[in-house]
Amino acid sequence: MKKNPNHHFATQTRRALKEQASNWSKNLSLPETHALTKRLSETEPPEKEFRLGVIHTYTSDLLDPWLHFHAVTQGINLKTYHAPYGLNLMESQKDSGLYAHAPDMILFMLTLDDIHPEFSNPDSGLHLHQEDDLFQDAVKRVLEILAMFRANTSARIVLTLLPPIMPPALGIYDAQSRHSENLWRTSLKKQLAGALNNAFESTLFFDMDQILADIGRFHFFDFRFWYASRFPFTPLAANEFARRLVNLMAISVYPRAKVIALDADNTLWGGIIGEDGINGIALGPEYPGNTYVAFQRRLLDLQKRGFILALCSKNNTEDVHEILDNHPHQILRRHHFAAERINWLPKVDNLVALSDELNLGLEAFIFVDDSSHECDIIRSRLPQIEVIQTPSKPIDIPMCLEQVARLEILSLTEEDALKTQLYAQEKQRKQFRQNASALGGDLNSYLASLKMKMRIEIDSRKNIARLAQLTQKTNQFNVTTRRYSEQQILDFTESNQWTVSSFTLSDIFGNSGIVGLALFHKLTDKAIDIDNFLMSCRVIGRSAESAFLYAMLDYFARMGITQITATYIPTQKNNLVADFFNRHGFTPENETGHYKRNLSASPLDRNLFPPIEIEIENTGA
Repeated sequence: MKKNPNHHFATQTRRALKEQASNWSKNLSLPETHALTKRLSETEPPEKEFRLGVIHTYTSDLLDPWLHFHAVTQGINLKTYHAPYGLNLMESQKDSGLYAHAPDMILFMLTLDDIHPEFSNPDSGLHLHQEDDLFQDAVKRVLEILAMFRANTSARIVLTLLPPIMPPALGIYDAQSRHSENLWRTSLKKQLAGALNNAFESTLFFDMDQILADIGRFHFFDFRFWYASRFPFTPLAANEFARRLVNLMAISVYPRAKVIALDADNTLWGGIIGEDGINGIALGPEYPGNTYVAFQRRLLDLQKRGFILALCSKNNTEDVHEILDNHPHQILRRHHFAAERINWLPKVDNLVALSDELNLGLEAFIFVDDSSHECDIIRSRLPQIEVIQTPSKPIDIPMCLEQVARLEILSLTEEDALKTQLYAQEKQRKQFRQNASALGGDLNSYLASLKMKMRIEIDSRKNIARLAQLTQKTNQFNVTTRRYSEQQILDFTESNQWTVSSFTLSDIFGNSGIVGLALFHKLTDKAIDIDNFLMSCRVIGRSAESAFLYAMLDYFARMGITQITATYIPTQKNNLVADFFNRHGFTPENETGHYKRNLSASPLDRNLFPPIEIEIENTGA
């Protein structure tokens, strides 16, 4: 009897299965998927509910086993609604089954033929000379369809186009043809994705061609199912599509990772620097050194997504710095790391120290190490941290982070791209403050010496993705921890009952970008409620929160508003702001976290404003 290669997974935990996904999930059969889903659901019931609605023009419900398996692996209780077959526009209405399902995400599973009738024309030469007009018509049609759904829901919309079933009509010659099918398909996707960015918030183009490229056409399509029941996927493709889609769900419901903390020896290079020396480690153009070079390049790609890199290594500092500064094949240099702990202390202690230095909670960390011993200790002592053990085979190392859900992104902001630079500036500020304290200066003198400037924008539509991102990932300085999507933030900016206020902060070291957000809900002509007030941990300690709050209270006072209410909702992570409203002139209404302030009875005291130059622009007026 043939032994089941995945039998030993039957006793593993959800966390272990998730961390080892890259090693086994693609090999699971459908029966094994059902069995694992059932066992995990019973032994570790998912704690997060997520509701998915599917609009489809080919069979979609056969994906459910794979979707539910990856969902339960991520701790998500997935509720799925498959709309009636076809591009049914009635599903966009408030009396539809989709609307009753109240989805968090709407997945459109369409084919090229669905977005324009000309694409179904078998004579490919008929329309190739009219590509621009055809693409514009196709994009316009897609936007009109999505607008009908967006009108009644703020759910994230994910649009997919099924890759072509058949290879290009011109075969190998396609790449050289003036009318290359691959080229015009790429051009169409680019125009479509760009139009979605400009037209809608909380909308994503999910490029299924990436899956096709990863696994190959003949591993992607099951032609028997396609021609018999309009279901295109092999088990491998269904599994991979479901995994990537559930990753999008996971980063919607869980705090996004922010830090990748890396070991050095046998992680960034092969060998031990203290024993092998700079010329003895594996790092360079030959195997196995080229696998570590490739891994470092991938880490640099992740930094471009907005993740910051940190070093956490048991080593001599001078040895590691010699590699970072002088090795000719080292990709990641010292300036690529926002913080480091290179010493012989326990890595548990060093990770806690990195968390303190970066002012980020441990739940924001992903720890990468080759040692099973070190990984097990971190899992046990710091369960908030997601741990990834690098594979034992060097050839598997470059791809070892590809299936980590929390390393995917739904948007990319200017602040993400500059994240490492912003943390470097913050390190300079801390050193500047330490120097000022050593010379006997007080806090106000230090703040004044920074020459800070705050720019407040009200109801701005320019940076919706960043504002939504702040609500989704800010945990420490966040009075209610209410999470909002891009579409919801946009809806607030366009509503007369809401005021969306954000700020940037600059000083002598640079501009921190958009780091604060407040949402105000109008109750009456004289009363307003602070729905949320949050700030990035990067600017904690500069009194920016006080300047921001006082400036907005002054703004509302000049509008005739006198009654301000607010709420503090405690979490495990936001104790930092437990007394925020007390410290700023608000009176507790009871012991349930509700506060109020009467601006007539308790007007603002200008002497309390921090030494920050403030400019307010109401872009929504």
